[in-house]
Amino acid sequence: MNDNPPSYDLATGNNTKPQQDVKKPQEPPKQPPVMQAPSYAIAGPSYTTHPPNGPPPTVYHYTNPVTGDHIASLLPPDHPEMICLQSGKHVRETSFGVLGILAAVFWFPLGVGLCLLDRRVKCRRCGQVITDGLCG
Repeated sequence: MNDNPPSYDLATGNNTKPQQDVKKPQEPPKQPPVMQAPSYAIAGPSYTTHPPNGPPPTVYHYTNPVTGDHIASLLPPDHPEMICLQSGKHVRETSFGVLGILAAVFWFPLGVGLCLLDRRVKCRRCGQVITDGLCG
C-alpha cells in the first residue's frame, strides 16, 4: 500500500501544471524629475565665461606699490580701480552725515568732534569707501 498523501494540486482539483517562476526584469527605481535652471538671469555673483572656441580672456598683472603684492585681474589698466591701484593713491572725497552736522551746530565745542566721527571718506575716481562714519 502507498502511504503517501495525494499532492496538493490533486487534492484541490487543480490539475493544471504548476506555474514556473519567471523572473521579470526589474524596473529601475523611479527618480524625481531633474529640475533645470531657468533660462533667465539669477541673482548671484557676476562673472562672464568665454566661449570654448574663442580666445581666453586677457589677464592683466599688477603690482601694488604700497604692499608689493602681485595682483592678477581681468580689469584693464585704464579702469578706475586699476588706476588707483597703480598710483597707490585715491582721490579722496569727504562727506559729513546729517547727525554730525546737527551735533556740531547745537553742541558747538563737543559737536565738532562728533561731526568728525560721522564723516565718510570715499574715492572720487573708483568709488571705494576708505573710511565710513560711525553712523554710516
